Amino acid sequence: MERFPRIRIPRWVVFLTAMAIALVSMAGSASACGGFFCLNDPVDQTGERIVFTVNDDGTITTLIEILYQGAAEDFSWILPIPEAIAADDLQVPEDGQDVFDELHGQTDVQIIAPPLPDCAQEVMMEMATGEEAMEDGGVDIFASGEVGPFGFDVVGSEDPNALIDWLRDSNYQVTEPMVPLIDHYVDQQMAFVAMRLLDGETSDSITPIEITYGGTEPMIPLVLTAVAAQPNMPVWVWIFGDERAISSNYADLEVATEELTFNAFGGNDYTFLVQQRANALDGQAFITEFAGPSSAFDWEHPWLVAQAAEQPYLTRLNTYIDPEEMTVDPVFTFDGSLPDVSNVRDASDLQGLYGCERDGEGGGILDTIFGGPESDAIDPRDGGATVVAFTPSVESAQVGDAQVEEAQGDDTVPIGEEEPADAEEEGSSGWIVWLGVAVAFFGAAIAFTQLRSRKD
Repeated sequence: MERFPRIRIPRWVVFLTAMAIALVSMAGSASACGGFFCLNDPVDQTGERIVFTVNDDGTITTLIEILYQGAAEDFSWILPIPEAIAADDLQVPEDGQDVFDELHGQTDVQIIAPPLPDCAQEVMMEMATGEEAMEDGGVDIFASGEVGPFGFDVVGSEDPNALIDWLRDSNYQVTEPMVPLIDHYVDQQMAFVAMRLLDGETSDSITPIEITYGGTEPMIPLVLTAVAAQPNMPVWVWIFGDERAISSNYADLEVATEELTFNAFGGNDYTFLVQQRANALDGQAFITEFAGPSSAFDWEHPWLVAQAAEQPYLTRLNTYIDPEEMTVDPVFTFDGSLPDVSNVRDASDLQGLYGCERDGEGGGILDTIFGGPESDAIDPRDGGATVVAFTPSVESAQVGDAQVEEAQGDDTVPIGEEEPADAEEEGSSGWIVWLGVAVAFFGAAIAFTQLRSRKD
């Protein structure tokens, strides 16, 4: 009988193909409006990046990324702040966009994959504070001026309708969905920074803006952001302060390294697990991805050098949240009793974390029969990580291997699926099935060998 030739695919072909697939899947939509309240039509806020520095003089300095795509004349950006500020409190740092790029480069989570098991190699081959205000129609104008490519006004009012009328008369776009949100912040007696591009500037001129205002606890006005946000929107927050920062009104969540699942090319599902657990808490949760001395990094951008010199500690937090979940503005406070958190997750000494190992393919049939190396893997469906829901009074509830703190009377946080009741019984009989398969396989091999020898 003529045998078909065995085709061997070079590893470099498989690798390049996988890289192409990865790059295509990473490509996202074009950047658009990314400020807290930035209007054009249509709006597409795909992410939020913000840096806070809590200063020793009772003020907070905030650097905010503004992403916008559209006509310059359609751009307007409105930010609620705790109190009015002066014109000198707004700055445009030089190369401000580079600040965020460097922060990501230094503090992004780095995951070191375990050694590649045999089963994963087979997969690879098979794949190959403000100034005195002027009053205008019930609206207080605390400051006006120009900074960088922007013209700005710092305004406030006890009458939300008067404020909205003033903003519209001053050519700031205020659509109907924005009206109740402005009411929300007026009720909290907050002031507003309103900005638009100067004549002659284009959307390419937009750059991050630095604002300094009175306060000791940073806050992100996500309620206002909801008007422009996209589903499952990422929010990254960096906070320079005296000690570790944590949200006082959002949950704190974790993902254990042992819960990660790796593929044959070293990729993993860290981001998916963070999204899943944030969604389980209605988006109102943050994971701490770095917490440690701000001197841990060799900063290059002058703005970051100055912040690290000002405050000794840096915290990075991350979450994913849908617009309908943006009903509470996250507020951040500090807790020096909390431990440092490294952004490097080293799984190089862990076993059993590859998908093929979790699926039971491991080291092949011999490992299945005689037992392979012990696995360090935690089933993420059992909630191997800690999810702490903020509440003044909590009681503990056990979910799988996870400890979940929840408000009294609340339902358990749905971290993942529960194992079926008969899972243990199925697992205990599984080796018998594999043993039968092994016996049948070896028996067939012996019979085939004898048949060939007789034929010859």
